[in-house]
Amino acid sequence: MLDPWIIEEILKKEEEKRREAEQVRIELPITPYREDPRPSVTPPREESERGVMIIDI
Repeated sequence: MLDPWIIEEILKKEEEKRREAEQVRIELPITPYREDPRPSVTPPREESERGVMIIDI
C-alpha cells in the first residue's frame, strides 16, 4: 500500500496533466464578418396589374 502523500502527489500530477490537455486548443484564424461597403440595392421592377383576384366557388 502506498503512503497517503504519494497518492496525493500522483493525483496532483494527473490533475495537472488533465488541465494542460484542456488548455491546449487549436484556434482557427477566422476573419470577422464585414458587410459589403456598397449596399446592394435592387432597382424597382415594373410590375403590371397588381391586385386581388376573388374566385367564387
